[in-house]
Amino acid sequence: MPRCAAALSLLVATPSPAPFAAAIAAPVVARGGGAVMVAPLPALAFPPLSGMSRAASLGLSAPVLGPIQSPIPQLPSPLAAAPAPDSRHASPLAAASLQIEEMTAEVEAFFKASESEDKASPESSRALASKVFGTLTGEQTAAAGVPAAVSGRAPAAASNGNLTQRKMILTLYQVASIFSEQYAPIDWKKERFSVDLKREYGNAKAAILADPKITTRRFQDLLTAFVAAMRDYHVSISYHSTERTRLPFLVTGAEGKHFLAYIDREKLPLKIFPFRVGDEVVAFDGKPTAEAVNELSARLGGNTAETDLRLAELFLTNRRRGRGDTNIPDGNVVLGIRGQDGKLYKVRMPWDYIPELIPQDVPVRDSGLLEPEAPQVESWAGDSRRAPQLPVENLKNLLGRAFTDAIHPLARIFADMRSEAAGNPFLMGARKSFVPRLGTILWETKGNDAFHAYIFKTPDGRKAGFIRIPSYDGDSKKTARFGQIMAKFQKETSALVIDQVSNPGGDLFYLYTLASHLTDKALLTPRHRLIIGESDAQWAADLLLELVEKQKNLTRAKESAKEETEEEEKEEWSGYPVTQKFMLLMVRFAQFILAQLDAGKRFTPPTHLWGVDDIDPAPKAAERYTKPILLLTNALDFSGGDFFPAIMQDNKRATIMGVRTSGAGGAVKPYSLPNQFGIQDLSATWTIAQRADGRPIENLGVTPDIAYDFTAKDLRTGFAPYRLAVLRALAGLISGPKTTP
Repeated sequence: MPRCAAALSLLVATPSPAPFAAAIAAPVVARGGGAVMVAPLPALAFPPLSGMSRAASLGLSAPVLGPIQSPIPQLPSPLAAAPAPDSRHASPLAAASLQIEEMTAEVEAFFKASESEDKASPESSRALASKVFGTLTGEQTAAAGVPAAVSGRAPAAASNGNLTQRKMILTLYQVASIFSEQYAPIDWKKERFSVDLKREYGNAKAAILADPKITTRRFQDLLTAFVAAMRDYHVSISYHSTERTRLPFLVTGAEGKHFLAYIDREKLPLKIFPFRVGDEVVAFDGKPTAEAVNELSARLGGNTAETDLRLAELFLTNRRRGRGDTNIPDGNVVLGIRGQDGKLYKVRMPWDYIPELIPQDVPVRDSGLLEPEAPQVESWAGDSRRAPQLPVENLKNLLGRAFTDAIHPLARIFADMRSEAAGNPFLMGARKSFVPRLGTILWETKGNDAFHAYIFKTPDGRKAGFIRIPSYDGDSKKTARFGQIMAKFQKETSALVIDQVSNPGGDLFYLYTLASHLTDKALLTPRHRLIIGESDAQWAADLLLELVEKQKNLTRAKESAKEETEEEEKEEWSGYPVTQKFMLLMVRFAQFILAQLDAGKRFTPPTHLWGVDDIDPAPKAAERYTKPILLLTNALDFSGGDFFPAIMQDNKRATIMGVRTSGAGGAVKPYSLPNQFGIQDLSATWTIAQRADGRPIENLGVTPDIAYDFTAKDLRTGFAPYRLAVLRALAGLISGPKTTP
């Protein structure tokens, strides 16, 4: 039976265990010799803790705990220890580079031995050796690693490697071409990080050629590393995969240590996992927890340090191959936890593992065409799947394509993570975050409300509002509800706390609409530099042609056209009103795109995205909140989560408190990539945004006005110090007499 079919039959045959403890004794997949064997894990004994007698009953086996006698770094691994790898071969790229260096040295030595010293210098010998090596391998060192989009010619893949390798190189070329031709922040990345597309492409290509038996997964790992080298949270590649694994708790760092931040008590009841939020996790899988987190962080590409660490903490107990994670664990994990009694305990529990059901390393197919295939853009401005017989789309569809997202490309995976642990307040986009209640609650929205919001009493007796914005992914119903809540807050409170921590972003115009309810003056928006092409020009031309057609209709039937126009002005997307003013701005934006491309400029000067230069106050004055605002941020605020605090800070409309945001500072386009290597999605940044002072948001994020990061005491006391700091900051914003209850 094929591996994937056997794994599928196993999943179907295995009952779904509700409590996590039941999964400990459930069947597991054991691999050996290509066969799939089913065997239950033996029951795990549960020793008494601190002299107390505690039995593991309920017919469920529990995690194994025991006092630790030896230093934590020596905790045994649940798997047999493997010999330490040669540091020279720490990565596929390093191994390939080493092989190339050694082969070149051999050829160089040959020529040195064959020539007299007066005929060839060491430099010329090495140059000749490199040239010979390039000839032998099919590489041309003069343009080594340069995509055709950069070097001016297509890669000579047909003479390099076997069919699988050649197909991989062509797929790599497709990916590299996107960044060479359509990636807006490339100059900024070169300036800030010395990003070199030629080098990254060449290294990945060399690694492919160095391994004639290269697997699909190894190739995916090379692509993941290539994409991560852009150091851009909007740049993402994902794969078709079912393989994933998780543990029912979350670890978070503070002050150089790591602590339990969340425990899923449905899967880990206190009786079998007698640890609490705030207990220190000293070791993870036989190594110090900080080391395990840093290893994951290092694979993220070296972008914003605080954000990389927080992402690594999320991924420590939740691994997904579809996200590009490597070495998905499926055995037991060994933890070192310091309990409430101060003692160290060794805890062994199984990963909740789902195997890979998608066949791997399927032989590639080729019909004789080994030339680069152009990537297909799936975006507002270049939907390659549009029916060619429709020369002009209606206005609503055109505008619908324009209302782009400003969201983390992995938002779908983050949503899956939330569905697996709905009560985890640390996950991105969670309805309720880790921010504690700030005071005595006087009014609160219901659990099924679009927003978690309440009015509370401050220590000095005033009333203040609180609202959580988990993401900027919403519709007109949500924006209407937001306006209603702001109307109540405007009447009854002296200040407002907005919680947007761990916000993955969302719809840009939904964000603009929420901001319109927080001001009585226009708010200036960031400007963007855009990478544009013919597909963008097509969208711009279609928009203008549609408006010309509407103008003709106005001439033919003024009265009916008037009614239609009035109805059109009531249209909205994500709550943002589509008025005549907005349409004029869109026309100017379309004209800007056409003019820039006509002038030969594919990378534009700064302009306001979609022409929206400022955000007008909400139409209903009663739904505008005009009092002081404290906006809470953290390192897991992405994209829209960067733009919202940037707009509020640049317009001096809010005081920002917390940690610098991630710095995902542009709009993103998805790409469809024809391939035979499991690539599902690829996204890249097509604009780079500038704040009011000219600084980019990309990689810099938004620095808070009041800095505050987690402390160990926060995690042990339910964020009591954080609560006090928020209240102190809020008190500093409020002026005037106390609000009458």
